[in-house]
Amino acid sequence: SSRSRCSQGQVSPVCAVRERVFVAPSHNMSIMVAAARAARTPPRVPAMRMAVRGLGETTVGPPVTDLQANFRIACSFFTKSARSYPEFKQQCASLRIFAFVGVTGGCAFCLIMDPPKSSYWIRYSPTYWLKHVRDFFGGSSKPLFLTEKVEHQTDAPDIVKQLVSTRRLAGAGSDSDSEEEH
Repeated sequence: SSRSRCSQGQVSPVCAVRERVFVAPSHNMSIMVAAARAARTPPRVPAMRMAVRGLGETTVGPPVTDLQANFRIACSFFTKSARSYPEFKQQCASLRIFAFVGVTGGCAFCLIMDPPKSSYWIRYSPTYWLKHVRDFFGGSSKPLFLTEKVEHQTDAPDIVKQLVSTRRLAGAGSDSDSEEEH
């Protein structure tokens, strides 16, 4: 290997780059390439090559999809005390799966049994999804713009004439009791 040749005193371009020692390049490598490679590679320290970081990211216990094994461990949370922290952590991780399902299912059940009276809930609740889908794909809804002239039964010019001349509408009655006495 190249490591043993470097330590035996035979100098090659690979040794020059690995050990950050500048030596005369061989016929295959130019001086600039050897210097550039030596500058880019960090110095190798034996302690750094042997160090291993223990981040605790290893997986222990059954996978999340194995519900039977997780249920057994979750039940042990209530029946026996954990002997170590990793055992307690696994009990909590297994219990969390069933706690999430229970809380989410309970909230959904309560909403189904006693829905809120809010207009938002009426409009966006799951019971109206089928109606919204049906209306989207084929329901006839009112057009966005008017297709014909709108007929009103109010005579606007007559109302303006009454308000300007008498400040009242005919047959509307008065606003307060004091005006009836005068």
